[in-house]
Amino acid sequence: MNRSNRSAETFPARLQAVEALADLASGKSPRHDLAETALAIDDVCVDLTSAAAASTYAAFAGALRIVDALAHWREAVLNAHPDADRFLRSAKERYRLWTGEYEPAPATDALRAALHGIDVVTAIEQAPAFAGALARVPLPIGLFAQLPKPDWAREMPHAPAEPEPKVELTVAFLKFQFDGKPAAQVHQLAAQQVHDLDIEVRVSRWPEDKHELRLAPISVEPRSTYEFPTFQFPKPDGPPPFTLKQSARAILLMPQGMHSRPFEFKYTAEFIPERGDQPVAVVGHRTLIVDGADTSKYQVCGYPGLDNLLYGLRTTLRHRPNVPQAETEDALQVLITLCNLAGRAVQDAEFKGDWDEKAFQKHVRAELRRNPLIGAALDEHANAGGGITDLSLRGLPIELKVVRNTVTSVEACDDFLGQAASYAVAKSKRTAIVCVLDSSVKASEPVLPESLFGMRLAAEGAVTVLVLVIQGNLARPSDLSR
Repeated sequence: MNRSNRSAETFPARLQAVEALADLASGKSPRHDLAETALAIDDVCVDLTSAAAASTYAAFAGALRIVDALAHWREAVLNAHPDADRFLRSAKERYRLWTGEYEPAPATDALRAALHGIDVVTAIEQAPAFAGALARVPLPIGLFAQLPKPDWAREMPHAPAEPEPKVELTVAFLKFQFDGKPAAQVHQLAAQQVHDLDIEVRVSRWPEDKHELRLAPISVEPRSTYEFPTFQFPKPDGPPPFTLKQSARAILLMPQGMHSRPFEFKYTAEFIPERGDQPVAVVGHRTLIVDGADTSKYQVCGYPGLDNLLYGLRTTLRHRPNVPQAETEDALQVLITLCNLAGRAVQDAEFKGDWDEKAFQKHVRAELRRNPLIGAALDEHANAGGGITDLSLRGLPIELKVVRNTVTSVEACDDFLGQAASYAVAKSKRTAIVCVLDSSVKASEPVLPESLFGMRLAAEGAVTVLVLVIQGNLARPSDLSR
């Protein structure tokens, strides 16, 4: 897209942010994911011609992430989830880093005023006010660099010379790559291995009295868990703007477990020597979120194909807007046990013969109770939405079904989604689980268990239903050779 036509690009992301903030201010779930919206604003601000405007949009993106953490805190407290205050601690720590990065300046005065007092928040009724205040902050119109004139226009005689615009000092983060691949929103990186980290930045101009640009990582993670490089660029030759690239090595020293949150790093920029009053606008998506979980070392259900799906599903579930992490962790605990059962059902043919739902429920209940992280918290036949759930874990519904027709895909279970979603909504949950036992007589070999495990959406996308099909009544392998 031509940059001369890109000014309107700031509007959709800004509108989504205002709509989500207005929802939070009125006590509703946001219609847009604030984390995704912040990323969109990061992408826009790197091409803004005004350093003040770019810095304002970058600060606004950071403010959205702070309010997002507050929203998760409020939701977790209202739903009585354990350790809900970790979201408040995250918001306050993000706010501390944010205020240090965006020191008092006219461009960000209104944003700082909107978030003032977050560091002393103690009650959830204070959270919506910050969202409302942030939604009302006016932002400058984002103007993008114009494309150069074509040759025929530059060569026209007597064309009046245009004055050269004053270029402000901006450091824009354009690209991060791990091992030659662009860094994803949550990048999977094997721990205890050396990786290539490539960086690309654009500098609008270089201060006369500075001889080096230094890009350094900051993080709340313990220093003993990572070694990420500091990039140093000497003053380049030629006219600005400058595009700088460099490669270095990065290491995660410690892997993560199934339920731990990803590592988070942010790169800062400073010119050396550190003297003078030249303001620098640092913009762009310079936050790296890295997941160092090693599925080869951290088997959770015992079946590699299902484990890989569980790890991928974990990332997707964590990034749902306004869903407490405790709810996601409860869903994963149930799925770990059920996935192990699905693997064993194929490996050991556990579900021989014809089963009904009562027998299947008794069997699944016993399996879940054996998990020490579930145990007594598992409820049976709890009331919800005028109906009775089969099983539930702290309000999260687990619906069990037995069918006598062969199930070949997760989509074939869509008829069961509505019931599970209704129970979830009645319990103020955004997640439900449907586990189906295929008790049909099999005349062929079983399929891979992971091919019958997936995620579906219900209640107009508001509820995530996790569907797992367990294969029963399998044919004996020797019968298939006759």
